[in-house]
Amino acid sequence: MAAHAGEKAQKTGDFYCAKCDEKVHVTSGHTIPKCPNGHSEYETRRNEPGNK
Repeated sequence: MAAHAGEKAQKTGDFYCAKCDEKVHVTSGHTIPKCPNGHSEYETRRNEPGNK
């Protein structure tokens, strides 16, 4: 699942940068920011909250 900075997150989770593996936490419906190192492509998303 690739995601890019500027897109809306469809699910809440931790996005990991494809270039440097830096973690960025994003809430569902919010815009995905660039990673702290300025990269804009995310390779994986982890730590999605479970259904309550």
